[in-house]
This record gives sequence, C-alpha cells and structure tokens, in this order.
Amino acid sequence: MHRFITPLLGLALVLPGCAAPPTKIPLPQRVEPASKPCAGAEIFDLEKLAAKIAVDDEARIARIAELVVLTPLPPGAGEAETRIRVRVPPTGMWGLDTRVTLWKDDAGVWQIATNNIDTHAPPPPPPPPPAPLGEDGQPLWTYPPPPPKPPPFLTSALAPGEAAELDAALADPCFLNGPHRLPYAVPLLKKDEHGREDWLCPPNSAWYTAEVKQPGQPPRYISHACYMDFAVSKLLTRMAYLNASPPDRISAEP
Repeated sequence: MHRFITPLLGLALVLPGCAAPPTKIPLPQRVEPASKPCAGAEIFDLEKLAAKIAVDDEARIARIAELVVLTPLPPGAGEAETRIRVRVPPTGMWGLDTRVTLWKDDAGVWQIATNNIDTHAPPPPPPPPPAPLGEDGQPLWTYPPPPPKPPPFLTSALAPGEAAELDAALADPCFLNGPHRLPYAVPLLKKDEHGREDWLCPPNSAWYTAEVKQPGQPPRYISHACYMDFAVSKLLTRMAYLNASPPDRISAEP
C-alpha cells in the first residue's frame, strides 16, 4: 500500500516540551521532555503552528470523531480503556478507505480489527438470469452457490513486536507533548528560497486521523494532512498500515 508520502522533513530540534497543544485540547498527564531532540521541527515555527491549530480545532475534533465512528468496534473494544480508532478516508487518487481499531483487552494484550475498503474496486457482477425450465417445469441446470459475503471486519491479537512498538510510540514525550495536528500548510521559521512562509503538503494528500484513548486521560484527536517527520505523523502512518494477522504469524513473532 502506497500513499502520498513526502520526503522526510527537518533534521532535529529540542522542542520546548515538544510544543504543547493549545489549551482547547485537554492535555494528557505531563511527562518529562524528551532526553534527546525531537525530529521534525527544526524548520517549523511551533508557536505559529499552535496558534493556527487553535483557530478551527473544535471543528476538526468534531470531524475526526465523525470519521472514526465507521471503524470496526468488536466486542470488548467499545469499553476498552486503551483504544485507538484510525481512519484514512480515500482521495481522488487513492481509493482505499482505511479503517483500523486497536485496543487492549482485559489482559492488557493489544488487539486489532480492520475493515479497509477499496472504493475504486469494480462492483460485484449481477446475479445470473434464471435457468430455463424443461418440459417438467424444472430448471435445466443449477448455478453454483454464490461466494460467502466477507466478514464485516478482520480481527486478531496484534503481533508482539508491533504491540511493543505501539506502546513505545504512545509513551514517547515527543508525541505526548508535540503538536497533535499537522495541517495542510505548516508555518516555517523563516521564508524558504521561494519566499513562502508555509510548507505545503502535496495536492490530494491523504488525511490521516485518529482518536486516541488512554487510561486516566481525555481522548486526543490527532491528524496530519500529509506525512512529516513529527512523532504524531510517524504514529498515524504506522497505525494505518497495521493489519490483523493469522495466528501462525503471531506465534512466530519474537
């Protein structure tokens, strides 16, 4: 699966607490700033970015909450204290509607459910016409039964290596304290060689969104308009590419 992913941006910069989101978003519990530089912010003006996010944040939160409602919600996921619902709507150039739900079960094991829909796939063929009848009034032949309908979603435990990676990403101070949304235009610290004050995403880029719930913390609604080398962007991209796995592959994971 390939999406519009731009070249990695920025080298590294120690963010001021990795740039806390605007006060309209309830913050997770405070963690210590990253002990090493957070990637992705050397060329961006984080104060201007926070102010830009605050302008329409409530509308964006409502839109993300509306989008993630269509992700799978298997038994146990609805009431899970740790749960992430990821949605990447299709674009004109990319037809895959990505719908992923990740949650921890009562034993603390990460589970995953996916229902990715290819909106560019051709429609199923129409049913065949009725077979002609013989002199006895019975059909001259019978058609094979149609294939079974696909399940509404696929689900499994998340592979151990992927689960550990997800736990580490959610605990990363650069994610917890960094910008929760990366819009289409991100303010630069200084104008580029063309005199532009913002870095712009490529046209028709995929909009990655997610609702993140963790114990004792209010939900956090995150998104990016295209990939950038920030912790939030890395997490969104990684989660969107996770899939339910066959049991034999899960057991074989280290």
